[in-house]
Amino acid sequence: MIIGGFLIAFGTRHLTAPIIEVSNAAKEIAQGNFQVEIPREEKSNPSYEYVDEIDELADHFNRMAKELNRMDYMRKEFMSNVSHEVKTPAAAITGFTEILIDGGLTEEEEKEYLALVNEESIRLSSLCENMLRMSRLDNQVIVGIKDYIRIDEQLRKAAILLSDKWQGKQIDFEVKLEENRIMTNQDLLLEVWINLIDNAIKYSNEGGSISISEYRRENRIIVEIADEGIGMKKEKIPKIFDQFYQCEESHKKKGNGLGLSIVKRIVHMLSGEISCESEYGKGTRMTVSLPDEEHSF
Repeated sequence: MIIGGFLIAFGTRHLTAPIIEVSNAAKEIAQGNFQVEIPREEKSNPSYEYVDEIDELADHFNRMAKELNRMDYMRKEFMSNVSHEVKTPAAAITGFTEILIDGGLTEEEEKEYLALVNEESIRLSSLCENMLRMSRLDNQVIVGIKDYIRIDEQLRKAAILLSDKWQGKQIDFEVKLEENRIMTNQDLLLEVWINLIDNAIKYSNEGGSISISEYRRENRIIVEIADEGIGMKKEKIPKIFDQFYQCEESHKKKGNGLGLSIVKRIVHMLSGEISCESEYGKGTRMTVSLPDEEHSF
């Protein structure tokens, strides 16, 4: 009896101790401590992935905690970046308006300061629009309505919508397009082309050239948009799709670092891929690859 009772007590303690440990760790997570980790037992048999079900639970819990910790870090970093990006144009607008209120400026100086206020207001408005767009895309899982569209027609439409910008810089276009159709969300995809062509225009020199090519490779449609602009240093390229990332060249153009994040999110939603090649002082090439479901059988 005594031995039996001892064995029951030992077994109960052995089973409940790790469960209590998991429960305590869950409470830590609930209180916002995402760095908690449940210690795991060493495996006696290397052929098994887990010691037992409790060990498997501990492993999944630790993975969840690490992911929550990563997401918490990204959230804090996002809020820090938002605060910085909003603060800069807001402070500039406040400073310029205070100068205008104080008076004593010539008519030409007033126009100059009003133009600066307008420029910073547009920048702030663009930031807010892109943040809302990014938020919608982050919460959008379903692509929505799909239609058969001609990629070449979409690319021409995007270029026409941006005609004021490239005509103002006297930029020439070299276009080589095939008549390829795919089933996709035309509004989302058009946003990709507008953003990429707009970037190519923005970073092109006066009188420069932009090339747009579109063709089928096996079961994919490839679109390449290349400029002969300022380009980027090699170490900057892997970061350009990160939210709010701006290299020195972007800062000079007064962007907000969300455009390419939005583009990448949309391309991935459409089951596509996007890549960048760039050489500092020579230009940048963006390549988008989309699945051609119509010819995939």
